[in-house]
Amino acid sequence: MANAAAKKAAAAREAAASTYFPIVIGLNAVYLLLRLFYQRISISSPSSIAATLGLVGLSFVSYKGILEDHANTIGKHKGDALAGGASLDLLGLVVVVQYGTIFFTPKLYWSLVLIPLWGGWKLYSTFFGSKGGSGGGSMPKNPPESDAAVDKAAAERADAKRQKRAERRRQKWA
Repeated sequence: MANAAAKKAAAAREAAASTYFPIVIGLNAVYLLLRLFYQRISISSPSSIAATLGLVGLSFVSYKGILEDHANTIGKHKGDALAGGASLDLLGLVVVVQYGTIFFTPKLYWSLVLIPLWGGWKLYSTFFGSKGGSGGGSMPKNPPESDAAVDKAAAERADAKRQKRAERRRQKWA
């Protein structure tokens, strides 16, 4: 059975690679060509070269993450959600920053600093919730009266199940 799962994961990776690899290569190739065409002057600065290489590297890191997410979601139907998870989100952000720095302003590179800050806030709000303030990542609390109604309904359903089970046992032994 484990071998079958490994084969399914490999097939999912291959299918995702055949879909996403041309997309990632195309996006990066067009980005590099536009960068050479529109920003020839800034190409010679070391910080510009590092930022360009960093963005291209981030796109390939997100590509690898998308492949792994496809392999890990075999047999798990998530509804209408796209397989790719956070890596697909990262790829979207990288593409926005890549093309935004070409067409709008090179200062858009600074938006990448928000990734670890946002991740830290989400991690904090996941474990500690929001204590006042503007909300956060914690789930809203149900009002006490709705909790009581849900508990009462659940108790009634459980009691009905018990009664049906007891009736079936009685009929079986009679």
